[in-house]
Amino acid sequence: MHVVKRPRYAPRLDSALELVRALRVHSAAPSPAPRLLGTHDGHFHCDEALACAMLAMLPTFRSHELMRTRDAAALAACDVLVDVGGVYDPASHRYDHHQRGFSESLSECGRSVKLSSAGLVWRHHGLELLRELTRPEALPESDLRVLYNKVYGGFIEHIDGIDNGIEAGVGGKAYSVSTSLSARVGYLNPAWNEDVSADDTNALFAQAMELAAGELVSCVLRLCTEWWPARAIVARALDESEAAAAQLSGSERSARRQLLLLDGGGCPWQAHLLALEAERGVQPAACIKYVLYADARAQWRVQAVPQEEGSFSSKLPLPEPWRGLRDGSLSDAAAIPGCVFVHAAGFIGGHETKEGAMQLASKALTLLGAC
Repeated sequence: MHVVKRPRYAPRLDSALELVRALRVHSAAPSPAPRLLGTHDGHFHCDEALACAMLAMLPTFRSHELMRTRDAAALAACDVLVDVGGVYDPASHRYDHHQRGFSESLSECGRSVKLSSAGLVWRHHGLELLRELTRPEALPESDLRVLYNKVYGGFIEHIDGIDNGIEAGVGGKAYSVSTSLSARVGYLNPAWNEDVSADDTNALFAQAMELAAGELVSCVLRLCTEWWPARAIVARALDESEAAAAQLSGSERSARRQLLLLDGGGCPWQAHLLALEAERGVQPAACIKYVLYADARAQWRVQAVPQEEGSFSSKLPLPEPWRGLRDGSLSDAAAIPGCVFVHAAGFIGGHETKEGAMQLASKALTLLGAC
């Protein structure tokens, strides 16, 4: 029998999506008129689908319904406007980004990408949404702030960039991505040569909201259940590295301070390590260069710390003469028995034992003049 594994946070995801599914979508104000969220009709994009879905999950707006129209008088009567109206004014819940002169970014978090309606709603309602999605836990405000920044940078920012026509990088594209969330929301629009009613399009927009909400909520709950708990593990390992180094002297002390040992196995350590070192004011010469952890086969990995989270560029790649070698050839080149491999790019290697991995990492630091 084929078993589909559901994530452990699935019940919370289901509860959040029920709120989005409950949002009724109209092309004109029904009678008697409910309290309304408003956005434009016609072709829709990921930013307003996500923005409307986020609002639907907040207690403040759960009694509201959604109207999709370009009628200015009808829109003016809405409590909230998203992606339409030519006004950005959070005090009156106006969240448009199309007006001349608009250049808002999440600069308060060190971000420079121009905001779309999704980013605007996140800016003013993201913390409240995180509180709702992480109940019954009552996370400290400092923890929520870290998650707020992480969700924006790892999820919402690229939606802002795509909607505003901002390329992800400088220079030409090496390949195209046709399966992004923004693309998949776009595919839900009626085809140019398809004759559909306004009600049909509204139903498709409802699907778009559910799609966008599902991915956002999954992102938040993954971070809470998988990513955030790793922070304490990395912090403890940093303390242990300092304590172990304090028992040594000279080059051995310098080398040990640059190695992070995760005895409990691999975890999502990159962002936490970089953030914790920045918070502690660790100087570049003393920062961690290699992280050591056990893999699924009980062998040990030596992974070079990236310049930034997710980067393929390492602070100190493993020595060039070792790269691309395996087993006996690598053991001979490194003069350390039990070596398993070093990747051709030098960002990761392996050894049969923890002690051997420590030797491999320490020798790399010595050969590369880092201690």
